[in-house]
This record gives sequence, structure tokens and C-alpha cells, in this order.
Amino acid sequence: ALILADRDAFRDHWGYVEHPFEEEYQEWAHWIDNDPDHDPSLWFLAVDGEEITGMSLCHPKTVEDPQMGWVESLGVRRPWRRRGLALALLHHSFGEFYRRGKRKVGLEVDTQSLTGALRLYEKAGMHADRQYVMYEKELRPGEDLSTQSLKE
Repeated sequence: ALILADRDAFRDHWGYVEHPFEEEYQEWAHWIDNDPDHDPSLWFLAVDGEEITGMSLCHPKTVEDPQMGWVESLGVRRPWRRRGLALALLHHSFGEFYRRGKRKVGLEVDTQSLTGALRLYEKAGMHADRQYVMYEKELRPGEDLSTQSLKE
């Protein structure tokens, strides 16, 4: 259920291409099984009845700074957006990191996200630490499989 909810929450993100469920499952299993620092007690879910509506999947540290908690994935499924759920999940994650002695929290964001993620992080008191520019070149014309707008 979590993989499907995560897939649904990130369907609107730039470059999203849906892969077969089994392929995604194997990727998640590899990620979890091979990370000695994986801590499921840092995975927070918001639910409505039996449905996962949002998630904050965190990691206890970064490679660069073991004192920094890391929000690996923060997402809310479309029907539950614009209700403050992402901010609540983020604040909950901040609180848990603080309880564990972390005084810094990081994450990565696409600043041009169609969902307005940058505004959310700024509202939560976060600021840009680094910025990257990504260059692309189309090597062949073809079908565009990535999400380009929120229109149905």
C-alpha cells in the first residue's frame, strides 16, 4: 500500500514515469535491505480510514553530516492536498528528529515543482543550502512520458 501511495503522491512530479509495480517493489526492497541505517520508526504515515493519504519517509542521517536528519520522501496524494497535511507531516518529522538530538534537517526539492513544494518548505522555516542546474539534451525524438502539468 505504501509503494502505491508514494507512486500516486509523486505522479505530478517532473520526470515521473510509472514503472511496473514489481520493479518498484524490488527497488524499495533493495533500498531498505541494503541500508544499515534504515529506521522504520522514522517513517510517518497519514491515513484516512484504511487509505494512506500522505507520508514522510525519513532517514536518521546524511552521508555528509551524521548530525542532520534527512527527509527522503514527503508526499501527499492529490485528493488530500491543500489541507496542511504535508506541513503537519514535516513538523512531525522535525519534532522526532529534535527528540533524537538532531538539530538540522535536510531534504531535496525540485524548485519548479508543479505542486508548490518549495513554498511549503519555506513556510516550514527551511532555506536553500545548495542549488543545482540540470542540463538536458534530447538524443532522439520520442513520446514524452513525464508529467508536464496538473491538468487531467
